[in-house]
Amino acid sequence: MHPVTRRTLLGAAAVLPFAETGQAADSSWDTIAAGGTLRVGVIAARPPYFWKENDQWTGFSAQMGRDLAAALGKRIGKPVPVGFVETTFGTVVLDIQANRIDVFFGLTYSEQRDKAIDLFGPLYVLPEVLLTTKGFTPAENTWAALDKPENRFSVVLGTTDQQAAQRLLPHAQIRAMKGMAEAVMDVQAGYGQAMVTTVLVALGAMKESSSFGQMLVPQPTLTQPSHGGTRRDGDGKFGAYLHDWATQYRASGRAKEVILAAMRSYGMDVDKLPPTVAF
Repeated sequence: MHPVTRRTLLGAAAVLPFAETGQAADSSWDTIAAGGTLRVGVIAARPPYFWKENDQWTGFSAQMGRDLAAALGKRIGKPVPVGFVETTFGTVVLDIQANRIDVFFGLTYSEQRDKAIDLFGPLYVLPEVLLTTKGFTPAENTWAALDKPENRFSVVLGTTDQQAAQRLLPHAQIRAMKGMAEAVMDVQAGYGQAMVTTVLVALGAMKESSSFGQMLVPQPTLTQPSHGGTRRDGDGKFGAYLHDWATQYRASGRAKEVILAAMRSYGMDVDKLPPTVAF
């Protein structure tokens, strides 16, 4: 069994209690239009979302930042430079509130987050899947059929994956682990028969280790929307622009295009994506 490195940590982090915030007096749009840099939040070693290659930030969330800057440049009438600011899932909302970051891509919706910052999108959706141990081959791949007291499912504590598992598998054993690494290793060790997670986490873990069984998409398919986040500023112009941009970005197919490109660049097997995945 191969240990899972930090590169497999692709899942959602726990939703922390963030302070609600009123609108600030200044305007993000005016600051950027006056020659400011578009500051895009990034998290280290989180492929295919973000990772560094030849000392340059890459990954689909980084590319979304570049695409946004290009669109802003066309609207404003001059180039908008991009600056990448490192953050963590534990601090990203606070960094947005503190005006250290203009935009971040890859936030699961929650009422707490939406009160603390302006969530826009969704930019894409990710189906909930099961990453199984070898030998766990349920006869029927439905949430209802999997909901048995003898079945054991690993999740990351405090995440939307845990919420989904508790709602869809109320009679099964839900093993809540404190972090993604612990949840992955729980399945690798066979304590949990499968981990409830998103498709990108599952594919990343399968790339890093051959100790897993298969990836299943239980029916009916459950998807988790992924949003971007920005600060609530004085005039709301930047937030309104982001809402419109995100809608067009996904509808055009560009979001799916950059996600698949990043997955291929990182060496993930996109052929293993379930045919129902539409992003």
